[in-house]
Amino acid sequence: MSKNALIRGTLILTAAALLTRVLGVAQRIPLQRILGDEGMATYGIAYNIYGILLIIATVGIPSALSKQIAEYHALGQFHEAQQTYRASRLFSVLAGVAAALLLYAAAPFYAIYISHDPESILAIRAIAPALLLFPLISIMRGYFQGLQFMSPTGMSQISEQILRVGVAVLLPLYLLSTGYSREAAVAGASFGAVAGSIGAMAVMIYYTYRTKAKREEERSAQKTHQPLPRGQIYRKLLTTAIPISLASTAIPFLYFIDSSTVIPLLKPAMGFSEAKSMLGILTGRAQALAAIPPILAIALSSAVLPAVASAYSNGNLKQVSQMSSVSLRLTLLTGAPVALYLTAAAFAVNGFFFGNLDGSWVIAALCLGSVFQMLMMTSMAILQGLGKTTRPMWHVFAAILVKAILNLALAPWLGIYGIILATTVSFVIILWLNLRAIQALVPLEILAQRWKGFLWASLALVGSVWFLYLGLEAWITPAWPPVLRYGLMGIITAGFGFPLYLGLLLRKGGMNSEDTNFLPAKVRRWIDKGVA
Repeated sequence: MSKNALIRGTLILTAAALLTRVLGVAQRIPLQRILGDEGMATYGIAYNIYGILLIIATVGIPSALSKQIAEYHALGQFHEAQQTYRASRLFSVLAGVAAALLLYAAAPFYAIYISHDPESILAIRAIAPALLLFPLISIMRGYFQGLQFMSPTGMSQISEQILRVGVAVLLPLYLLSTGYSREAAVAGASFGAVAGSIGAMAVMIYYTYRTKAKREEERSAQKTHQPLPRGQIYRKLLTTAIPISLASTAIPFLYFIDSSTVIPLLKPAMGFSEAKSMLGILTGRAQALAAIPPILAIALSSAVLPAVASAYSNGNLKQVSQMSSVSLRLTLLTGAPVALYLTAAAFAVNGFFFGNLDGSWVIAALCLGSVFQMLMMTSMAILQGLGKTTRPMWHVFAAILVKAILNLALAPWLGIYGIILATTVSFVIILWLNLRAIQALVPLEILAQRWKGFLWASLALVGSVWFLYLGLEAWITPAWPPVLRYGLMGIITAGFGFPLYLGLLLRKGGMNSEDTNFLPAKVRRWIDKGVA
């Protein structure tokens, strides 16, 4: 994969991820007002267990398929690529049916005995039908990513999110206005995922038919090919897919542990209602905002895995090293300022989005930890692209064990902040183990001499945003509506903090001309002036 192809694929997925994350956060604003923090806790419980089962249902096959399709096409084995894709689709359909039935049947047990929130039964069951389609959608996305064609993934994500957000907001409003309970309204919000799956599937079918002629032409050009037995395809896929799947559970499983344990762990100290409200703040506010900084990491992970796999299969270790280093560096340089801004401006952001300042320190703490989360995600994709798919799996297992122990140890002492600290420590453990494993295969140069410039820029961003917020809080009248008051604070702090970060990053050597070569031409020309 060329440098420009990697950039193009990353930009497409970044744009799609940015839009879907913005819509996802935008959805939480009316939902929090409609359902309240306790209702958002129930919604978060349903969504987190759904996320775990979705990963289990696909068993990591989308990432494994992406890797294998890239390798087959690099070797000109187009027939073998299509056989693998067809077998994967069949598997995904069967797995989706099984996962949907399991989630529907297990909802009462999990809601009552694990999460301690019986109101979540209906919400869990409402989201279960989404598992019928999403495994197949994930397989189709993995196939196109293996072809280094990122538009289907990006467009399907946008379509999915628009429909999901629309239904998730409008259906609860309708249900409450017609006299239904909050429990039914939360289920209506969960059903948005089903609507989203239908929209995403429509887009994937469109791209499948659009590219059909090209795929047929490629297969016709292949002079000889070897028919692959289905059993051999599944063995090869699952050998790669199961470790990738288990590694991919890192974030969903860490959040799933929180959804399952926050109420039982905090209830003795603060009571059921307050503990559930705290869970609602964590899942409905903090996790939604902490999902914004890793957007580029998600896009880079999807783009870099097949790219690294293709280069590694051709023995081009220099290209692998360059791609890996640049991906990690861009993840840090572009994602960290967003995480740090959300940390320093947590009060303003919280007030703007949710109308009050409840849980602002919770948001700040979780967003700070997302710096390690995004580096963890990119490093995991690199390691998988290098064929070391079992390494991240064991790293995740170790972190999950630490997370469970730290939740039990820190929650009685530090409350919700102990739970967030446990999450951050888990991210750090996985990242450290991933980097060690990559360094054993290819050399990495993430920041090198750039670290001083990055540190100065980051400290300046955090300090300027925090002190600006304090000054604006005293200056802007509290009589203004929260959206206007905190929105103005957000605009002013961001308008000062981000240019300051970029300016110091360039002037202090945190980013140089070598890095800007991997950016789009227009952005590169503008930044190169600052570097000069």
